[in-house]
Order: sequence, then structure tokens, then C-alpha cells
Amino acid sequence: CQVKELNIYQSIDCPFMSGNMLIADSQGVAEILPLMGQERLLFSLKTPGHSNTVNFNKYHAIIYNVEKRFQTSDREQTIFLNWTTLEHYKNIRTKISESFDGTISKIVQKILRGKNYLGTKKPVNIDVTRNLRKYVIPNLNPFQAINLLKTEAISSVEQSPHFLFFENPNGFHFRSLDSLIGQKGSLSVQHKQTYRFQPPEAPQNP
Repeated sequence: CQVKELNIYQSIDCPFMSGNMLIADSQGVAEILPLMGQERLLFSLKTPGHSNTVNFNKYHAIIYNVEKRFQTSDREQTIFLNWTTLEHYKNIRTKISESFDGTISKIVQKILRGKNYLGTKKPVNIDVTRNLRKYVIPNLNPFQAINLLKTEAISSVEQSPHFLFFENPNGFHFRSLDSLIGQKGSLSVQHKQTYRFQPPEAPQNP
């Protein structure tokens, strides 16, 4: 088999990575080892001159769909496969109906790490949130539960809302928008004006 094309999709609005790949099969491998979905996919990519890598050798991807098969020649067929992460696959099959106590960041960590939930072993980067809360998750998938929690999360450092939950090659991230722009203010753009809701100063001429 020869991999002709490999596409990887990720977004700060999406809690999982996914992609597809195009395989040219001229040896009849698809018949000897039939591709039916749920096969593990291992690969590693690196751009020359760039330090970061996309490595699925340790945290495997999983093929969930054989979308197309078509003949490209008398002795070769091309197979179009769709893949996603193991956490996304487990998320679809898992429901949470439970009450949680504590900060939102602790609850999110429990959902990501807990064996009864996602049980991910990937790196997890979570901004600490303020205020102790109590939530009842009403029969939701883990990703749905975290997306519900992020709407009420407030960072304990920047004191800012607007949290994002996403996955990239470095793992899962539950981060505030301010911390993504610049940590400790070193990369943040300084504000130009400060506006406050208060009565104006007493005018000289009423």
C-alpha cells in the first residue's frame, strides 16, 4: 500500500482531531486484511525546519469509516478512509449522569482523566478557575458536558471568562482566551483606554 494523501483537521472550536487518508492498494492488501473500520492508525509527521510534530504513534487514531473504494487501474484500487481520535470514539459511546462538586477546572480534569469517562492519557492543559460550584450533568456525552461547563468558567488568574476547549497535537486544552493570547501579560496587547460604569464628574456648568 502507498499513502497518497493524509489530511488532519483541528480547530480551537472542536474538542477532537480528525482527518482522512487516501491509500493506493496494488497488492490486494484490502482483501487479505479487510478494512472494516475500528482499525488503529499510527503515524508521525514533521515539517522540515519546524520543531513541533504530529505524533500518533503513542496515542493512536482509529479508522471509523471506509468512505470510498474505486479502481484506478487494472491492478490498483484507491481507498478513502476517515479517522478520528480514540477519545472522540469513546465520547460517542459514553454518557454522564452525575453531580459534581468543586471548581470547574477540577470537574473538567475529572471528566478527561476519569476511567468511567474519557480516561485519556494525553497531556491535559487546564487553566485554574475560581469559585466552588455544584453541577448536575443530565445524561450528556463528556465533550457536551465540558462545553456546557466552559460557558460559566472564569479564570482565577486573569479573572476572565471566554474559555475554549480543543485538542491539538500537544493534547487537550481547557484555556481562557486571555491566556492563549499571552501568558502573564508578556505577549498581550496593552489596552488603550479604560472605561468604567460610573456617574460622570460634576460638570463646571450644569
